[in-house]
Amino acid sequence: MTRELSPGPQPASASCAVFLLNRNGRVLACNVEGILGGTFRAEDLIGHDFLSLYIPEGDSRTLVRDALHRVRTGGRHVLHDVQLRRRGGGTFSAIVTVDALRTLDGRPRAFAVIICDRSDRKKAEERLRESERRFRLFVNGVSDHAICMLDPDGVILDWNLGAQRLTLFHTAEATGKHYRMFFREIERIEEQPERLITHAAQRGHVEYQCEITRRDATLFPACMTLESIRDSDGRLLGFACIIWDATKQRVMEGRIHDAHAQAAHWQKVEAIGQLTGGIAHDFNNSLQGIISALEMATIHLGCDQPKNAQHYVTMALDAATRAGDLTQRLLGLSRRRAQPSQQIALAPLLASIQEVLGRVLGDSVTLDVRVEPELPPVACDGNQLESAILNLAINARDAINGKGELVLSARARASEQTRGVFAHGRLARQYIEISVADNGQGMDGDTLRRACEPFFTTKAKDRGTGLGLAMVAGFVAQHGGSMDIHSAVGVGTTVSLFLPCGEDVTVAELPPQLSESDSDIAGLRVLVVENDHAVRTSISARLRQLGCQVHEAGGGREAVYRLAESPSWDLLLADIDLPELDGYELAREARRQFPKLRVILMTGYADSELVGSEFADGNTQSLIKPFDIGALLTKLRLLVGSGD
Repeated sequence: MTRELSPGPQPASASCAVFLLNRNGRVLACNVEGILGGTFRAEDLIGHDFLSLYIPEGDSRTLVRDALHRVRTGGRHVLHDVQLRRRGGGTFSAIVTVDALRTLDGRPRAFAVIICDRSDRKKAEERLRESERRFRLFVNGVSDHAICMLDPDGVILDWNLGAQRLTLFHTAEATGKHYRMFFREIERIEEQPERLITHAAQRGHVEYQCEITRRDATLFPACMTLESIRDSDGRLLGFACIIWDATKQRVMEGRIHDAHAQAAHWQKVEAIGQLTGGIAHDFNNSLQGIISALEMATIHLGCDQPKNAQHYVTMALDAATRAGDLTQRLLGLSRRRAQPSQQIALAPLLASIQEVLGRVLGDSVTLDVRVEPELPPVACDGNQLESAILNLAINARDAINGKGELVLSARARASEQTRGVFAHGRLARQYIEISVADNGQGMDGDTLRRACEPFFTTKAKDRGTGLGLAMVAGFVAQHGGSMDIHSAVGVGTTVSLFLPCGEDVTVAELPPQLSESDSDIAGLRVLVVENDHAVRTSISARLRQLGCQVHEAGGGREAVYRLAESPSWDLLLADIDLPELDGYELAREARRQFPKLRVILMTGYADSELVGSEFADGNTQSLIKPFDIGALLTKLRLLVGSGD
């Protein structure tokens, strides 16, 4: 029995046409030819040869003819991209499906031909291919970025030419490999690539600064970005991995850093020039006072007026002391000398300062002192703290032009409350904040940044040197603290000093004050080594007055010869900065000859800690210039007492 064949027209379709052909290839039936066009009705085509109607001579006709022949003995045959002719003219691309309609015994009785127009789909595919081509050209044109497509596990699916240029890997070497191949071994061991994939999948975006490994095992600095890619349903399809070569940026950052360092260097040079001029001015004033006073003392001595001469000698000593104080403050400014610390109770200190400030500030300035009760003592040099507060108060007075309000306050601060104040970390658990606030004109940003520079000042030339805040900052830093300044134009300025207190601070033990009867220094055999003739002779003369046997040397080599001339010595008093053989080397050489020799090392610029652990044996002391004879005798008696 045969399958029933309907010769009537089939339902119309806009994209498909169905033909029923006899065994000779002539049309038995067809639907309305919506896709083939033309003005004929379907019944007008009955009996016409199908191939001659729609398929032009050439490869397409041969393909369809062969398909009709093969389906006689085989199954259905499908032809793709067959070029067919429309009745109205023109061609189009179609999918042609050919099948045989058979009798019960398997013999072909007719053929069914289904034509599906795929020209619209083909155009869409062509548009898609063109879009992909343009996108690939665009991606490959980004030569300074590596762009890689990764699957959800991080395996490289595709990449651009920029990736090949940056990493030196060929496409075949990278495709199918995990992107962890770009990471350093330590990062692979720590599973950093996998963590980045996880973060990108969770957050959608992740950036990572790293060094990328090239094919030749070299590294280059890079910024890696991972972007997750999802479909419309939110399903993760993979990742876009973008790698940017940061070598040029690092070079530019280095150049900028060098430029900033050079600018800072020239600023320091300028500050040193200003500092040198200021020091020369202040020292010239001190020297002028010394010279003038000594000249007057000489005149009075020539007139046999010892009392008047003594008065001017005292004036010269005072001027010399002021010069010494200047050097100590300048050493504090450069943080090269730490003053001994004492436990300072703030309440009585601020009370005494309040009396002084009342006279300094004047009647037109309202002073408000606020001190928290039961503040713990701070560890610092009390005189310098008073000087610092006085300096800040005078600056505040000048900022309000001698008329306004000034608040001096002190309160305890926990370490957590000082965040942002300490540039290099906090060392103590508790601090005391001492603040001086005014309601003056305030400072702009540029002035605030330069406020602590030595000799920078906004005051008139004869109203200030610009050393005040710089010295205060140096003093606070010496004692493990910090200074913070808040200022706003038209509002005022607050300067806060943070000093450590409590159990975290270490207080230097001051040497005991010994009287002359505590030990006898008369008869000590002393070698004084100093290259400055005036200093050497004056110290030697004073020691001789006290009964010491004093020998002198002007340099380190000469001192070694002097030491060898005697079998025993009680004291070596030597300057550190000596020609040929410095004080340290001289002390070592002297100790080789006389292991128990007492040594005092003098210096005009070094910290007392420079003596260091090498000489921390109880037989060595340091003495900072300038000093008076009382300080020398205190050090000497300490050594004599320890020797006994």
